Amino acid sequence: MPIINIKLSDPMPSRQKLDEIATKITDIMVNDLGKNPQRVVINFDEIRSDATYFGGKSVQAMKEGE
Repeated sequence: MPIINIKLSDPMPSRQKLDEIATKITDIMVNDLGKNPQRVVINFDEIRSDATYFGGKSVQAMKEGE
């Protein structure tokens, strides 16, 4: 049973877009690895951009041009 965790910084895509992505990833697991589609688990986590840093600078600050 593949368990796939995907972390995305905010804002999260729409539910429709997440559904499309999950379907594509499931198809890859089924077609390329022979996995049972009913056993493919995909979890999307949202990471706050104000709590993520690159080189000591928050992603939120970078988005705001600071």
